[in-house]
Formats: sequence, C-alpha cells, structure tokens
Amino acid sequence: MATFRFIITNRRFLGFGLLCTLGANIGQTYFIALFGNNIRNEFLLSHGDFGAVYAIATLMSALAIIWAGRRIDHMDLRLYSAIIIIGLSIAAGAMALTTNILVLVLALFGLRLFGQGLLRHTAVVSMAKYFENTRGRAMSVVSLGYPIGEAIFPIIAVMAIAYLGWRDTWGFIALVMVFVLLPLSQVLLKGHDERHQKYEKEKSEAEKIFEEKNILRDPHFYIILSASLMAPFLLTGVFFHQLALADTKGWDVAWLASSFPAFAGATVFSSLLSGPLVDKLGPGRILPFFLIPLIAAMAVIALGSHMIWVPVYLALSGLTTGASGVLITASWADTYGTKRLGSVRAISSSFTVLSTAISPLLVGLLLDRGVGFYALGIGAMIVAFGALLGVQIPAQRLRNAKKIAKTNMLAD
Repeated sequence: MATFRFIITNRRFLGFGLLCTLGANIGQTYFIALFGNNIRNEFLLSHGDFGAVYAIATLMSALAIIWAGRRIDHMDLRLYSAIIIIGLSIAAGAMALTTNILVLVLALFGLRLFGQGLLRHTAVVSMAKYFENTRGRAMSVVSLGYPIGEAIFPIIAVMAIAYLGWRDTWGFIALVMVFVLLPLSQVLLKGHDERHQKYEKEKSEAEKIFEEKNILRDPHFYIILSASLMAPFLLTGVFFHQLALADTKGWDVAWLASSFPAFAGATVFSSLLSGPLVDKLGPGRILPFFLIPLIAAMAVIALGSHMIWVPVYLALSGLTTGASGVLITASWADTYGTKRLGSVRAISSSFTVLSTAISPLLVGLLLDRGVGFYALGIGAMIVAFGALLGVQIPAQRLRNAKKIAKTNMLAD
C-alpha cells in the first residue's frame, strides 16, 4: 500500500525513470542479437567476425561512459537526457543506413553507449539522487522497464523485421526515439527545477562531497565493485554459451528458452522486494546476502543435469540480478553521497560493460580447451563466494553509518 501511494505521488518522475530503462533495452545485447543474422548476411560476416565487431564497439562504449556518465553530476537532467536520446536515435539511424564495417562499429558503439549504458545510468542515478529516504523503492519501480522490454520488444522487433526489413526497423526505432521518447521524457520532467533546487539546498547543508580521486583510493569501492560484477560477468558468459550448456546437460533447447520467464519473474520479484527493504534496513543489512542465490545457481550449473533444474538456476540468477540493480547503487549513494554519484556509477558501469565483453570470450576459450561446465560452475561458485566474503567489510561500514545517521536524527 505504501509503495502504491509512493508511485501515485511521484508518478511523473518515476515515469521518466521507467521510460529511460525501457528505452535502454534498445542497446541491450539480446535486442541487437535479433538483427544478427541480417547484419552478418548483409556484410558477409561469420559468427566470429560479428562477435569481434560487437566486442570492439562494446569496449569503446565502456571507455566512453567513464567520461560521459559523470556529466550527469554537472548538467541539467533535461538537457542530459535529451542528448542521450538524440544520440541513441542517431545510432539507430546509422544502423539503418550503414554500408560499411566502420559505420557498423560506430552505430553499435552508439547503441551500446547511449542505450545500454547512459539511458540506464540516467534512470538509476536520477532516482538515487532525488529520492533519499525512498531511493530503494524508486529504483525497484523504474527497474521494471528492463523485464517489460525483454517481454515485448523481441516480439515487436521480429514482426517489424518481417514486415519492414531490418534496416527500416532501425529507421523506425530512430523516429520513435525523436518523436516519442524525447518529447515524453521532457514532459515527465516538468517541474524539475523545483526538485533540483530542493536537492541542492538539502545537500549543500548536509552532505560531504567526496573527490573522485579519494573514492578511487578507497579499497571499499573495489570490494563493492567486485561483488556488483559477479552477476553480469558470470551470467553473460553462461547465457552467451547456453546452447553449449544445454548440449552438455542434455537439456532440450525449447525447454531452456521457455524457462527464461523464471529469470524475468524472479528479477521483478527481487527488485520489488529489495527496494522497500533497502529503504527500511539500509543496504548494509542486505549486501552480505545478495550473492547467495547466484552461488546456488552456479552450483546447479555444476551439479544439476535433470531438466527441472533449468528454471531453478534461472530463477536463482534472477533473484541476485533483481536485488543487485537496486542494492549496488544504494550502496554507492550511502557510502559516497549523491553529489558525485554519476561519476561513481560511470566507473562501475564501465567495469560492468568490460566484464560482459570479456566473459563470453573467456568461457568460450575454456570450453575450447576442454573445460566442462562442472569445472566452470565450481570455479564460478568460488569466485562469487570470495566476493561475498569480501563485501562483508563495506557492509559493516554501511551499517555503522546508518546507526550514526539514526542517532544524529534522534538527537536533533
């Protein structure tokens, strides 16, 4: 009931965040992969060639987001979001018009940077910045844009490709970005001046501003970062090679594909649950436990062989994925404040993108060398468990900070 009232009261700004996460799907790997066969046939690329082109574009976006992501700390949110949406539209238009590999790389770079990178970044940072006591709830609500997009965009894209062709589909996406997403985002940000002025007044009086160089010298930053990378790194490697996993386990591919709603459902459930818990208990209380479902999922990959384990491993993976989307940004905000949140999350996002570029290659090389999924699963469990042990230290710091803030509030 409290969450429903919160949504109604803040529906315009939450709608902006949800619109950003929904639009971010355009730059996600799963969406671009829907056009993979058309692109490979058009440019006479092998699977490996297209993978290399995609990896180059992804790595370029990982570097660019470090600079571009921190701009949100210094620019008006309306201008910042408008630039990103226009950039995404240009990238989609370039995909529609590309005639050579260089333009293809640049178009993919734009989709990855402005879509998967910066639109998502805009949604998460803006929610965490302007909602202090309810930031967990806000991020859990806007995070629903990802599973919504995953549920409907593939169907729409496949139908559009069949009816319009792959190039005109990207052209249509570019037009939607300019004539729907851009004006709607500006409408939803109506009244942002008042919100920002209130934020500046409160933070100028209460919040210590951390210099970026001091954040990068803090070992706790890297410990939380390593924990945040576990789900995207491990799951991207597994999902990219899921057909090899199914073949090794004897799992029917159709059953594997039909089990993915378990992942989406668990992600939504975990996101909606973790948001209010973060607001009530603080991220320090939840951080020590959020990787446990992922560790269990890796155990299933290593040891499970029956078909029943397919939705189980996907649901367990979704529990960590959903919680991570809320928990990590809340941890950054509570540890370093929100004045430099854009810079902090830009750096962490860069590492996330890098990890998702490396893991498919690493898993592929290990499979080529004869390393099976039993060994890969056990190794993943060990790595994730190490990250879980390490994160207990900054979690204690967050809990202590929460106690101090609560004591000061009672004293006032």
